[in-house]
Amino acid sequence: MASRFKGLRKLRPPLLFGLVGLGVMAALAAGPGLWRPTQASPSGLLNAVKGNPGMAEALCQQLNTINAGGHSAYSSTSLGQVAASQGITTSDAEILVTYVVGLYCPGVT
Repeated sequence: MASRFKGLRKLRPPLLFGLVGLGVMAALAAGPGLWRPTQASPSGLLNAVKGNPGMAEALCQQLNTINAGGHSAYSSTSLGQVAASQGITTSDAEILVTYVVGLYCPGVT
């Protein structure tokens, strides 16, 4: 029985090198995108605001109301409100608020 397993031991290194070679070939075929982090594409929401200043003005009014209530436009409460009203995540809401405040309503804090 031991003689049967001797033949399997001889196959291990070639099989191992074959699998490693296959992995290297797959990595090369994937191209340089495999080694670089993915680049974020422009947000559709920011493009929507660019193309629709009325949307930005409405958001400015919402942020002014939040400021009048004593809250920052960047507080978790306000970001949650913006996220809920726009149907986005709070992280995306933070980006949107920063963008809109910077371009359309610099008086908002």
